[in-house]
Amino acid sequence: MVGVLIGIDAGTTVIKSVAFTLDGDAICQSSVENAVKRPEPGWAEQSMTTTWKKTTQTLSEVIEQLDDEHEVLALGVTAQGDGCWLVDNNADPVRPAILWSDSRAGKVVQKWQEAGITDQVYDICGGTQFPGSSLVILNWLQENEPKNYEEASTVFYCKDWLKYKLTGELTTDPSDASLPYVNVETGEYSDEVLDIVDMPEIGDMRPQLMSGTQVVGEITQNAAVETGLPSGTPVVSGFIDVAASAFGSGAALPGEGSSVVGTTSLNQTILDSPPTGDEKTGIALTLGIEDGMWTKFMASMTGTPNLDWAIEEIMDKSEFNLVEEEVEEIPVGSDGLIYHPFLSSAGERAPFVNPNARAEFIGLNQEHTQAHLVRAVYEGISLAMRDCYSHLPYNADEIYLSGGGASSNFWCQMFADCLNATIVVPEGEEFGAKGAALLAGVGTNEYEDLPSAVKETTSVAKAFEPNPEKVQQYRRWYDVYREAYEALFDVWDDRVEAVEDLQYMSEQKPHQPEKKSVTGKDTVGET
Repeated sequence: MVGVLIGIDAGTTVIKSVAFTLDGDAICQSSVENAVKRPEPGWAEQSMTTTWKKTTQTLSEVIEQLDDEHEVLALGVTAQGDGCWLVDNNADPVRPAILWSDSRAGKVVQKWQEAGITDQVYDICGGTQFPGSSLVILNWLQENEPKNYEEASTVFYCKDWLKYKLTGELTTDPSDASLPYVNVETGEYSDEVLDIVDMPEIGDMRPQLMSGTQVVGEITQNAAVETGLPSGTPVVSGFIDVAASAFGSGAALPGEGSSVVGTTSLNQTILDSPPTGDEKTGIALTLGIEDGMWTKFMASMTGTPNLDWAIEEIMDKSEFNLVEEEVEEIPVGSDGLIYHPFLSSAGERAPFVNPNARAEFIGLNQEHTQAHLVRAVYEGISLAMRDCYSHLPYNADEIYLSGGGASSNFWCQMFADCLNATIVVPEGEEFGAKGAALLAGVGTNEYEDLPSAVKETTSVAKAFEPNPEKVQQYRRWYDVYREAYEALFDVWDDRVEAVEDLQYMSEQKPHQPEKKSVTGKDTVGET
């Protein structure tokens, strides 16, 4: 028999299940979209029941693809983090899940910031409170949906809901619960946080805290019928998707970094101790992981949509290689042109938070070409990644890179030069599901420990070493990049006010001047 580990990765919009050999090779997989509902502007919700049903669909399709020689040894689950997934005393959903990207609780965050509560919680949990944080959402529910709040018996996260449906056990792990319930130094629940926000009753809503590699239960008979998985298959606690993808891609030791260059730019470093006294800037989260390890990460909005826009609107070319042939000839610094990649309509969240931040070119002159503009976009995204790492503890000297940006050799070399780090692109894909599967393997003693599991299953597709000369050039150019956007903070805010003023003025009826009648009386608009 050939042993197989199955990893589930329930992302925000796509749920995937993948079967891996113990060597880390993907045998088969299945994925299905999971729609985000937006009942009100700024809201983001998902049906918990639908999320489970779609997960069972992917698992059934994977099991159908396995051969008779394959034996499912264990299963791991990772998923989107944060948000608020609530069940009642019968473990039935109280309401649709409120996701990490939901912004309805923005005023709660503002109130907590003004009262100094967010800083107090940061000092305990090592993470920045934002509208999509579980504790923030619970405060909003307490004020706006008191009936649902009273009915809630357990608060946990997406992966934990799926684990419950698989095993019948209500649990979570430190990586998901770190924000905002776990003391970053002890790895245990903090009652002090609940006292700070005056919500001590949440203490009874928190499920059992179990480490990511710990077996929480087995596939129940009902779950076996729905998924096709063998009844009794062990299921481990799992990590939040950020941490799972780091280990799945190859980052496993303190000092190593992991970046995903996709719609957002997610950057993190593995730590052997929780960071202390670090800068409270942007949305930065510290997650307790396993065996005395932590990860600290920032996810900026400065991802590949910037490059997609530039190639379509500036270069008008569909082939990346054709674009890169032109931009590669342009020197570091794009002949004096800087691009800030804050293209998202949501602004920026890391390493600073400013919803009014917007993209811009600085230093443009008549000698700049289309290729200069696009080169500046490549560099802007790379410098934004450097900006995140400069705000994280310990500059990683080796970074495992995945996502769309990893497919470009030209860009990978630019990342290496800009970050002064070795950029490692691992073989394979679906690193979140792979990370979940590796946790399952560790929990069932198929691997000695998590670092061993990662090293035994990671193959390097390509690696890029930094060029010392260009490292020095990008170090200087980064200083200007950062000084330039910091100088624009007030301008971004003024711009929003001006746009609102212009819209208001355009909506007003044209002023009609007063006229004098033949009798000498004032009239308005008479003919």
